[in-house]
Amino acid sequence: MSAAPAYRTVQGESPEVAALKGKTNLASVSLGSKIISYSDEFFAEASNLLKDEEAVFLPEEFTERGKWMDGWETRRHNKKYDWTIIQLGFAGVIFGMDIDTSHFTGNHAPVVSIEGANATEAEVREGKAQFEEILPKVNMNPGSHHYFAYAEATAVYTHLRVNNYPDGGIARLRVYGQVVPQTVVQSSDGLVDLAFVGNGGRAVACSNQHFCSPSNLLLPGRGKTMGDGWETRRSRTPNHSDWAILKLGIAGYIDRVEFDTKQFCGNFPPLVTLHGTVSEEDVPPSDASWTEVVGAVPLSADKQHFFEATGSKDTVFTHVKFTMYPDGGIKRIRINGRPATGN
Repeated sequence: MSAAPAYRTVQGESPEVAALKGKTNLASVSLGSKIISYSDEFFAEASNLLKDEEAVFLPEEFTERGKWMDGWETRRHNKKYDWTIIQLGFAGVIFGMDIDTSHFTGNHAPVVSIEGANATEAEVREGKAQFEEILPKVNMNPGSHHYFAYAEATAVYTHLRVNNYPDGGIARLRVYGQVVPQTVVQSSDGLVDLAFVGNGGRAVACSNQHFCSPSNLLLPGRGKTMGDGWETRRSRTPNHSDWAILKLGIAGYIDRVEFDTKQFCGNFPPLVTLHGTVSEEDVPPSDASWTEVVGAVPLSADKQHFFEATGSKDTVFTHVKFTMYPDGGIKRIRINGRPATGN
């Protein structure tokens, strides 16, 4: 078994944590992450670890087993330790983590360690997966976020085992990383969604994310609420626009796009554009040259909008820039096209 990768503890208000939060949360339920197994979840389900929402505390809420808690909580007096195995929504490398014990004060897990494996679901369920330590035992404080950053990206993992010594509660686990596609996910028409998170796409910059993050634009499905799209604050400046830059997981030719305003009814953007560029950087430089992919087109409320790429189908792009005039919110963006040779 290899040694655990080098890591350091980072503070919650630091630029390092801000950078981590800009990565993909591989353990998000929105990506399809799920619990495979656990030793115990007497007071609260292990699946709560994967929720996207921040943990809440309801003082008057109880269940037949005791106090309702928004996290994973095991029974007391474990003579060994508790554990749960998580299947990540997509395989990926990890840059850091947040082990969150919010609202667990007299009942938090005092020590936690984490192991990773790269295996199939069947291998994990049959006990054949080889787990290796990726975070050694670390002390937990009550009601706190605990951020850890790796010196460099870890190996690719598909599953994590969270060890809870000896027992107690953890509210959330965020696993900040980058999807490493194992297979290319195609859209229904045979094209590839070049920007889909499962194909390695990610949001790398935006003008504003006051209500919710542009990373949501690339998630699977059409979402559950308006809160899992991208929405900016209301603008009061004439000729204002908001924008988000998406780094394609697969560089390629863009044939058609989808802009989905599901559940955005009184706050959808009335006009949008899409441009593309080529850059070796995560975020293209300020002087990057952008080519029109979709010209100014109107959107309407709560609807999937489909557009053909105009005049750029023979151009390879690595990034796209989606612009809203003047502001608003949108649920999903699909950039359907053909991978460039060699991708």
